[in-house]
Amino acid sequence: MAVNEFMHPRNRYRQKPNFQQLVKQFPELNAVARVDLTGKVKLDYRNKQAVHLLSKCLLLRDFGLKLELPPDKLVPTLPLRLNYIHWLEDIGSVAHWQDKETVRGIDIGCGASCIYPLLAAVQSQQRWHMVAIEKAEDSLESAKANVIRNELQDCINVQSQKQEGNTIVLDVLKDFPDERFDFCMCNPPFFDSNSNELKPHDRTGRRREPSNASTGSLEELCTEGGEVKFISQIIEESLQLRDRISVYTTMIGHKSSYEKILLTLKRASIHNITASRFCQGNTTRWAVAWSFDTKLMLPLVPNSLSTAENNSPGKKQTVGKPISCRIFAAADVDSIQSVKTCILSKLQAIAISVRVVETSTSDEIILELTALENTWSHQRRKRRAVQMSSQEVQTPNGNGTEPECSDQQNGSGHNNHEKRPRLDDKPYECSSQQRNPADDPYLRAALNIARKEDGYYLTLLYIAGIAGKDAVNQILQYLKNT
Repeated sequence: MAVNEFMHPRNRYRQKPNFQQLVKQFPELNAVARVDLTGKVKLDYRNKQAVHLLSKCLLLRDFGLKLELPPDKLVPTLPLRLNYIHWLEDIGSVAHWQDKETVRGIDIGCGASCIYPLLAAVQSQQRWHMVAIEKAEDSLESAKANVIRNELQDCINVQSQKQEGNTIVLDVLKDFPDERFDFCMCNPPFFDSNSNELKPHDRTGRRREPSNASTGSLEELCTEGGEVKFISQIIEESLQLRDRISVYTTMIGHKSSYEKILLTLKRASIHNITASRFCQGNTTRWAVAWSFDTKLMLPLVPNSLSTAENNSPGKKQTVGKPISCRIFAAADVDSIQSVKTCILSKLQAIAISVRVVETSTSDEIILELTALENTWSHQRRKRRAVQMSSQEVQTPNGNGTEPECSDQQNGSGHNNHEKRPRLDDKPYECSSQQRNPADDPYLRAALNIARKEDGYYLTLLYIAGIAGKDAVNQILQYLKNT
């Protein structure tokens, strides 16, 4: 099924290139193009030479990039690569990379084309500076040649990954001891070198033959343990590097691998994550990013899984969908700061800790909420119990004691004192499940306060915690009620 409609909205290849015009501009494409009965010019994507020539021509036309590849190396298809770059731009908008003069990134396994660093440099107008690492000697030399060919040596530093080393990024960063990076990216080999299978497992027997020619050398396509083991090692190394790299990102080739990587992150107690899905042509890839930076809330990154998977019947949405409502009309309060003060007081009243996240706009405030237990459920019942207690204290007998409720008065065998525990719950509902702050929180969520023309809006987004996604609905309802 074609999935171009789910391609990143800024991707220029959502619309297929006009091959008729392209062939006029690049006559060399005539060797691999054909004209159908309607007069349309088409390319055979199963032809390796056609895929190679098309990528070279599009790179030159759309990005001004000149690319040469050795034989039998992976030919980069541009829609997929551009989807990854646009997703990184979305992450950067939340991380405020737009405020930085230079953004520093690492491409793990840049390949012979060095395509991601080249696109990153051009797309950012040379604001993104990349360290490109590669293990294979022939690919390393080709990558360096492509950087020099495009005169981007000031933006891209191609580094050899140590052949004898067992690490992916740890050893490379020893060459940059005083430097911190904004992100790393990776397009790992999808397949397990211990398996003979170089294509996705066909569970139903109905999988169609690939519509594109298969390109790439064995080391580009395969690694021991496949992509799950490779990415799991990056996760392990990230636990040592922590904020040396602000955001760790990777592409994932198989849906089953994506689910295993999410589980690996959860087991490592890494909850500051975001995920996406790259759709292009008849191909789908997945991506995950994680961070240890407490000022950066990755769940706020626009998530293509929310839209794409909602349109796929039977698909379970992976990431929580934000819920929103207007909390004040424009005339009710004088400023967004007043709204923040009000919200903070309501949240502090139920022992939810709040951290204000820096934003670059005066019309938006982002708060990170952390709860160690459920303190928000049944608030109306608790307020009612307090009111009843205060009324009893204010209406004593003539002798200064509270009136007794006899069985005849209340029509039952129980007095009010016996009933009160049912109404007057413990202050916090889950006090029997006190959680250590060192544990994973009961709930982590992001709260966005935004000023619009007709008033002030709250948006809540579930991030992590055993409370689950229903908890953010309950907290939003509590804020509305109070």
